[in-house]
Amino acid sequence: MQIFIYIGLGFFIILGICVGAFTTGTQQRGNFYSESKQDRKAKNKVANGSALGGLISLAIAGILYLL
Repeated sequence: MQIFIYIGLGFFIILGICVGAFTTGTQQRGNFYSESKQDRKAKNKVANGSALGGLISLAIAGILYLL
């Protein structure tokens, strides 16, 4: 069960890095204007996949906890 929790947290850290959650507003604006639309699409795909993987992993950990 703990491995699924760690995997889920790892996915959420990757998600935070992709969406820029750990940067200031000035850094986010600079990053937004310095990257192309293709780069943003790629980062969004990785972020969506990480969010889905994190939710699934934490759901599995919750199910194992209840069983």
